[in-house]
Amino acid sequence: MDDHPPPDEQFAIKHELFVLDTNLIHSLDQTNMDSITRNLINDLMAALGLEPLGPLELYPAVDMRAPGWSFLQPITTSHISGHYFEKPGRHPHLHMDIYSCDSVEWHNIVGIVDRHLGLSNWRASFIVRDWEDDGARSCLDLAGKGARVTQEILMTPARELAFA
Repeated sequence: MDDHPPPDEQFAIKHELFVLDTNLIHSLDQTNMDSITRNLINDLMAALGLEPLGPLELYPAVDMRAPGWSFLQPITTSHISGHYFEKPGRHPHLHMDIYSCDSVEWHNIVGIVDRHLGLSNWRASFIVRDWEDDGARSCLDLAGKGARVTQEILMTPARELAFA
């Protein structure tokens, strides 16, 4: 952790959210959920310059019709959360959110998750949650396969609404 925060004029809160929904190529070994999740989270935090705020929490599924596990890693700027599950006869799934008041480089996230878990087809959203009057709120609609991005669309307002 950096003991010397940036001067106030260099400090900016970003409010960025990356939401990933993906099929995985192979099922994950649920007996190793701790090491699989911990290694993924540690690499994400290192690559994105994030610091843990508390311990990694793991919750095994209780409904065995879709076995898997959920996880939550509080970080100093917010959280990383996700849910891995398998539905018999279908690809295993991962649904993951990374929210930070600092910048999150979504390209890096996709590559790291692919390296750890083997992404198949995926969809994602990257949202800059600026709510200031003069701020620019934006959203990217993303898709890909593995570490490759096949779609990147900037979502923009169709029109401004005026209310009386």
